[in-house]
Amino acid sequence: MALCIVATMSTAAASIDNVNPKRWLSLLALCTLTGLVWLTATDISIALPTIGKAFGGSMDTLQWAVNGYFLAGSLIVLGGRLSDMRGRRLVFVAGGVLLLIGSVVAGTAGGTGQLVIGRVIEGVGAAAILPSSLAIVAVQFPDDERARAIAIWIAVAWGGQGVGPLIGGGLIELFGWASIFWINIPLGIAAIWLVIKTTPETFNTREGAKLDVPGAVVVTAALVALSYGLVECDTASAPELLLYFGGSIVLFALFVLVESRAKEPLVPLSVFRRAAFMGAVSANLLANIVFSAVIFIMALYLQVVMGYGALKAGALLLPATLVVLLVNVIGERLTQRQVYRLPIALGMVILGAGSLFLTGLGGSYASLLPGFILVGAGIGLQITPAAELAVGSSGAGEGVASGVFKAMSMIGGSLGVAISTAVFQNFAQKTFDQPSNSAALTGVPRSDLLDVLVGSKPTSSLSSDALQVVYRGFENGGGAAMIFCAIVCLIGAVLAFVLLKGAKTDSDAELAGL
Repeated sequence: MALCIVATMSTAAASIDNVNPKRWLSLLALCTLTGLVWLTATDISIALPTIGKAFGGSMDTLQWAVNGYFLAGSLIVLGGRLSDMRGRRLVFVAGGVLLLIGSVVAGTAGGTGQLVIGRVIEGVGAAAILPSSLAIVAVQFPDDERARAIAIWIAVAWGGQGVGPLIGGGLIELFGWASIFWINIPLGIAAIWLVIKTTPETFNTREGAKLDVPGAVVVTAALVALSYGLVECDTASAPELLLYFGGSIVLFALFVLVESRAKEPLVPLSVFRRAAFMGAVSANLLANIVFSAVIFIMALYLQVVMGYGALKAGALLLPATLVVLLVNVIGERLTQRQVYRLPIALGMVILGAGSLFLTGLGGSYASLLPGFILVGAGIGLQITPAAELAVGSSGAGEGVASGVFKAMSMIGGSLGVAISTAVFQNFAQKTFDQPSNSAALTGVPRSDLLDVLVGSKPTSSLSSDALQVVYRGFENGGGAAMIFCAIVCLIGAVLAFVLLKGAKTDSDAELAGL
């Protein structure tokens, strides 16, 4: 199906005519490390209340343990370009080593500063692993196996996100919060060794090509400014917010200017003129915004408000993951039939319906379960069609296309956490500021209320009346965050419907012309 992807490789150590006989073992290794990337992305959410109690810190401070990882991952496009130029296996292995180093730094942290540094190093490793691994899958499997291999890779990626809270919760209760980082070491070493043994090196670049470092620096700075503004929007002054958001807009505009003049752009701007590619990466961006927001908010809600331990809270988030894996089979089959628009648009609609179900905070877990199931179904239906379409319709190298696609995953994760937290805190604060709650909150600093919400202060530090107000604040703030997610899904469904009309990969277009 993606035959043209391989045909356009300018130089390659492996091709469709020389199929890697160890490709399925290679896929196992690639999926192991890719799964660790996404496990690492989400298991931190279930650990935040425990880490907050150990280190202290506000919700904004602890949020950087999540966002530091995702923002560093915005270098994925650079990682994809580097993998095309220097070798996909080499970049994958280097990324694995960085992931292990970051895990050691975070696992030995004695405060939030070192924790965030470790998470950033892990994120840089993820930025190398994700595009190189997807590009390797795309080039080492023949046409009749490629959709299935990509579906397995994506299922493992989303599975890692979904089981992250469960595995993290179990590790935290048995061995403490640092164990969520130490688990990466043996699995990462095994995956790196197996990749070296089973995966031939591949390239896709002309001799003398150069990295677009200015482009990478500018786009990363733009994303940092945007995310920082979102994190600080509840406490920053109007001039400060203007600086953050205005600076972000200026930097994004500068990025377009830099790329338009670069001889070897980080991202060829021509890819953004392809409707199919834009539809696929937009859906991926928006789906990750919603998924990261749901996991972040619901992991806190299950522990702080409903009072479950880390392990049980992680287990209660599991239905969404199981459904992703089940429904992904349908998405894979539709992809094999070259059907893209329907599963992506319908997936966004189902995901939005799940978000609306999750607005009903304050009831039992049974009232949340349909929402988790629908979120999983919406993600599962669209992920394989979106990935195949993005990689196969860009007209760029596999590393670049994979890099942009997975960069949208990481950027979406960062924006989802930042925006949903901003919405959450804004509506929670409005609840605290209601005159009817003034008596219950007399003498209680607003910062303490928010710290209880994130779990960095115990609920026992508040009176029963104040605690009830905090719970109502969480219900109002969390519900508003889920409404935001539903709106994002509506936008995604409209974009998919408009942009993906008649969508084909380049290879589909070739086959149609035969």
